Amino acid sequence: MTTCLTDPLGAARVVVHMLDKAEEFGLTITCSSDFDDFIEVRQSKRGTAVSPMFDPSITQLDNSRAFWMMAKLNGTDVVSLQAFRLDIVHTNLAEWALGWMAGLYIKRQELVMPSSIEPPEHSRSRFLKGGLVYHGEAWIDNKAMKKREWFDHFLKLGMLIALVKWHPDAVWALTSKAFVTHGHAARGGYALQERGFLKWHDEWQPAGAEPTEWLMLAERTHLEFMIAEEASKLP
Repeated sequence: MTTCLTDPLGAARVVVHMLDKAEEFGLTITCSSDFDDFIEVRQSKRGTAVSPMFDPSITQLDNSRAFWMMAKLNGTDVVSLQAFRLDIVHTNLAEWALGWMAGLYIKRQELVMPSSIEPPEHSRSRFLKGGLVYHGEAWIDNKAMKKREWFDHFLKLGMLIALVKWHPDAVWALTSKAFVTHGHAARGGYALQERGFLKWHDEWQPAGAEPTEWLMLAERTHLEFMIAEEASKLP
């Protein structure tokens, strides 16, 4: 992992600007590494269990490797959630991801079955290793989605905080076809999207997943570019 930011002042200015925008929308942002608390908040707002990747009963989720974010509207109503975790990958993301994910589901006694072992040969994920941050549990309530600009800010804000905290080689996430083809991935800060990174048997896919999942990637250079681009818009 690279140990320094190219423009730390620019990163600080962009994060502060995003927090100011949240305040304009009536939103208060908090970060935490208490995932027992996250489970309670998620269950109350979404009515379903947390994914195994952020379940503290089966995986280490202390402050050194994971955090989650929450936005409250008018200080009371939770309208946005997302979570990030850092893992060190010694092979590459293409070889590592399926075994890592399936193993976490098995530890929670949930069976998932891939229909393909690895992504296509020329996937960008074959070149990614080192400190990789998984971005999951992203949710924005319709009350917040009415403020279209907030969607763009919330995802980017979390990615930049992960960059400042860990200096990772990349941030990655899995998503649906609709999320990518409607342009949400690009708006949320992901420079690369690939179809078919993970494929599941119809009867044995993870809860909430589609049979064919898309990979979203923001490599270190993309995140640094995001800082430069966002900073250039500031006074």
